[in-house]
Amino acid sequence: MKSTKNNIESEIVNEFEKIKPAITRLLQSESENKELILRIGKSKSRNNNEVTINPTILVNSLDDSKLERIDLLIGTVIHEAIHSMKEYKIKPEIDYKNYENDIEGLKDIDDVLELLAGPFGKYIFEIIIHSLEEKYFVKDFKGLFSILKDLYKEKHLKINKVNDFNKFLSLLFHNITDYIDIDLSIYKKNVRESVNESLKLIHSLNSNKIVISEIIDITIEIVDICRRNNLLPDLNEYSLGEKREITDSMEETIINELGDLLIRSSVNVTTGNTLEKFLGENSNNVSEEKIDLMDDHVSKLGAAETIYLPDGKVSNLVSTEIPNNFKYLHDSGFSTYNNLLKEWNLPVFKVTNKIKPYFIHNKKRQRISGYDQGDLSPHVPLMLASSRYERMYEQKQKLSNKSYAVSLLIDGSGSMLEKKKDEFYPWSMAAGLIGASYLSQICHELNIDFELAIFNRAFVADKGENEVDYLTRKMSISSMLNSTYGSNAENYFNTTNHYFVKSFTDPWREKYNKFIGLIEFSRKLRDSIENINNLEEIPPISMFERSTNVDERNIMYATNRLLNHNSESKMLVVLSDGMTRGSLIDLRNTIKYATKNNIDVVGVGIGERGTWKEYINHTQIFNPEELIHSIVNITKDILIKNMKERSGAA
Repeated sequence: MKSTKNNIESEIVNEFEKIKPAITRLLQSESENKELILRIGKSKSRNNNEVTINPTILVNSLDDSKLERIDLLIGTVIHEAIHSMKEYKIKPEIDYKNYENDIEGLKDIDDVLELLAGPFGKYIFEIIIHSLEEKYFVKDFKGLFSILKDLYKEKHLKINKVNDFNKFLSLLFHNITDYIDIDLSIYKKNVRESVNESLKLIHSLNSNKIVISEIIDITIEIVDICRRNNLLPDLNEYSLGEKREITDSMEETIINELGDLLIRSSVNVTTGNTLEKFLGENSNNVSEEKIDLMDDHVSKLGAAETIYLPDGKVSNLVSTEIPNNFKYLHDSGFSTYNNLLKEWNLPVFKVTNKIKPYFIHNKKRQRISGYDQGDLSPHVPLMLASSRYERMYEQKQKLSNKSYAVSLLIDGSGSMLEKKKDEFYPWSMAAGLIGASYLSQICHELNIDFELAIFNRAFVADKGENEVDYLTRKMSISSMLNSTYGSNAENYFNTTNHYFVKSFTDPWREKYNKFIGLIEFSRKLRDSIENINNLEEIPPISMFERSTNVDERNIMYATNRLLNHNSESKMLVVLSDGMTRGSLIDLRNTIKYATKNNIDVVGVGIGERGTWKEYINHTQIFNPEELIHSIVNITKDILIKNMKERSGAA
């Protein structure tokens, strides 16, 4: 009978207990710490004197190996212990001294590497540390060296099957540790040259001691080597949306492929748990602060809106206000807004009156009896019989524009901020905001209830944050989520976000400054904050970069609000480039659900990409000059259709 995974884990635990005393003595001797203990468990180590081995790691190490179980067990346990028992106390004034001006305010190694070396620098840093730790620990133990050599020899045969950057990382590891002889000549020139150049830097290290500042310097240089040899993309050449896709795809590949090429571990690059053993000078306080930030973030997710799609799928959505600091871009934003109207020849004010009558007359006027003047009521005989002769007249019901409710949704994903080829500035988000501004102004002038929101999927910003606060919190929570939740961290980190610029009950004039500030940012991106002298006033503009979107969740959320609104005519307008990361089937079903409930859903497609066939009512804009006329035409068509469907329409 074949053993189950639980049975295998139980067997592994028993075998671990047999070898634990000998390995414990070895670790105590090498670490010069007689208090050190070795234990097996799925929780974290409780203190610096404890090394905890996750049994799942041990089970996984057996999956595709033909080596003897006992050798695998000894090798994996010692490997895990080597990389678990050492903690590094980072002193920023020493370890970061070469970059003091570049990383002002940052203390954590993961934040520093992200800023100095980009998103892939952490993997190079970890491979170097990982290699040196094993090299320094194992060199005096021939038997242990032999066991680990067999483990890595079995795995290294897969190197040729992975992508070039992962080849490079694996070959760098093996050339540092010297477990096996590597013939670099069989690999492509760019991989071979990258390894040789990197080894020259690593061999320049002057001792058998790991010095963090030296490793950071080397990491930055090696990242440049990899870019130069086309092992890593130059992300500056890509749009924001493309950067996100490239980074996400490569990071997933790195974690998965290195897990097959190196010994599996819970404390290194193969799991994606980033740099948690590199501690700052005030490590306890910093950790506590990070834990508090993470807990607040997770609590926010727990209090998020629950969205039920028509087919029963359930998801969460974070609803909040657009950050206040966008109001500080108002002055320049207003100038940009007017310049865009001229540049794109958008006749906002000229065409507004073309659509107003269709809103005004798109309401059935009913006659109500009981007035003392007006037209004679057909119910006069009944009124006379009941002696109510003073109420024999009827009047047309006075039209109230409060019978309308309009919800405006703007796509706030990174692709909306991309510059197209040969363009100086992006235009998609700016066009979406101007289109929303046009409709908002009509609603405002006609006293129609309306709301305005921007949606995306990313790390959510708080309404009171500036750019520095946002990035600091983002990096801290990212590192804590990775170390706490591992592969599930992404589910907690990036959320579906619904940022209200204006709710139905908010006065438009009070929210207008923030809205106009968004137009400035959307047009000029980071250049928009150059004129802000006070750092505290800089809005968290990074909240939109590298973000994606899940349209159906936000449309469903707006649909629910419209259904609860006390109005007869409801319209939902989505201004987007159509590059949703959600399900097109779910999007279609959500739109059908809204339509079935008498909500007119309008899709305004901005740009050449994306799909719009899911929208029953849609128009697509290929250049910003078409914006206003396209919105006028599709809105007018819907209102005319509604008038025809209603008997007694004026």
